[in-house]
Amino acid sequence: MAAYNLRTLGLAGSIIGLAAMAAWLGLAHSCDPESREAVIAGRVMITQALADQVRPTDVLFVIVKRPGGARPVAAKRIENPQFPVAFELTNADVMVQGSELRGMLDVMARLDRDGQAGPAQPGDIEGRYAKNPTLPGGRDFEITLDSVKP
Repeated sequence: MAAYNLRTLGLAGSIIGLAAMAAWLGLAHSCDPESREAVIAGRVMITQALADQVRPTDVLFVIVKRPGGARPVAAKRIENPQFPVAFELTNADVMVQGSELRGMLDVMARLDRDGQAGPAQPGDIEGRYAKNPTLPGGRDFEITLDSVKP
């Protein structure tokens, strides 16, 4: 009986390992079925408490990074955002030629006060996709800007 349980656990562990590898490589639902292109699309909202802090000169950045990574894989710049803001990132938005939107990713947004790309500065308003890390391949990503960078 013990051998049967160990064999079952070993097989289950192998299946989980293969699923994790497929997710990391971006093989699991990473493409828009209509265009066959990796896509991350949705909308960015802002909490009611912070909505009155939006200025006409602010720039919204939707940023995609690898979990734990410092550099963006892809980014979208949206000037003079009117919330809620629809966004779509594809492989055309990657920062380094040859990179792709695949594997596990963190999706976030930042309302940037100075409009310059780069790390968040004090006063910038940020939010993250609640289900980070995630895989590309959806059009229902919702991000709420809910924290101000100190």
